[in-house]
Amino acid sequence: MERNILIRGTGTYTPKNEVGNEFFEEYFRRLGVDVHGIMKHLNRRKRFFADRDESSLSMGYEAAKNVLEKMKLDPRELDMIIFISDTPEYNVPTNALKLCQMLGADNAHRVFDMNCNCIGMLLGLDIAAGYMQKRKTVKKAMLVGSMHVSSVVKYKDSVVYPTFGDSAAAVVLEAVEEEEKRGILSSEYFTDSSYHDTIVLPECGHSKELLYEVPKENRRMAWNPFDFGFLSDNWAKIIRTLLADNAVDIEEVKYFLFSQFSDADNLLTLEKLGVSRDKYVFVGDKYGYTGVSSPIMALNEVWNELPQEGYLLFCSVAAGYSMNAVLYKI
Repeated sequence: MERNILIRGTGTYTPKNEVGNEFFEEYFRRLGVDVHGIMKHLNRRKRFFADRDESSLSMGYEAAKNVLEKMKLDPRELDMIIFISDTPEYNVPTNALKLCQMLGADNAHRVFDMNCNCIGMLLGLDIAAGYMQKRKTVKKAMLVGSMHVSSVVKYKDSVVYPTFGDSAAAVVLEAVEEEEKRGILSSEYFTDSSYHDTIVLPECGHSKELLYEVPKENRRMAWNPFDFGFLSDNWAKIIRTLLADNAVDIEEVKYFLFSQFSDADNLLTLEKLGVSRDKYVFVGDKYGYTGVSSPIMALNEVWNELPQEGYLLFCSVAAGYSMNAVLYKI
């Protein structure tokens, strides 16, 4: 028998404050900057920003409630909660512990936070699956990913401000004993740390973040322009490796669920793999780039359309940079 780790449900949350491209074109026009080109290249139409009383934790809570309600699942059935964010609301205690209390998940005794930037939820799937396969007392786990970029963005940043958005996503995993192997199967990673100084938050570092003499602007995210051209080649490479290692033909993959940062680079990756667009899910035009939550936002989009068999392939990239791919058998 195989102990399979299955995704049983997805949930999402986006704030109510919707902002269209027109706002950013006018805003940056007054600064003498044209952002029309980058929004077109990345494929943006709108995005959502949190209200002042919202946070990555409150958005994560709403996404968690959303998946629990859709599944009609009692939170006391959860054995583990992982909160994943590069904009966490708290360092102490963990946001996962607070989420446990907010949900009333009284039996979730394994609660912890993770941060691996934008690959965080996919890394979380990989880590949770490995843990659940070895510890049979953990039967159900919830992963919650949340990005509160509007709280850290520099408002003159012509890349991040007009293209990112706030959101949260959640998934519930369940361990089941079955004869055939399926669920979360395997993963592949690649890191090139030479880009470590291109995206930094906070720019000044946490040790100086609270010093009075540090300007507020330097406590926010710094995005230093860099060539993104490496993405499609390296994504295609790790995808081919992952499929080959698991003896899966690329035609068996029903959906490709990428990072939602760049529509153009996603499509270029598919072109290099020889994959048609009808297997590609893009929601970055609807929500902006939502970082850690973005591949799960894409999964949520097609959740009710998933076939009875085949594979899903998740892929994302994080600052610095690291990239990963996760293979899932339906």
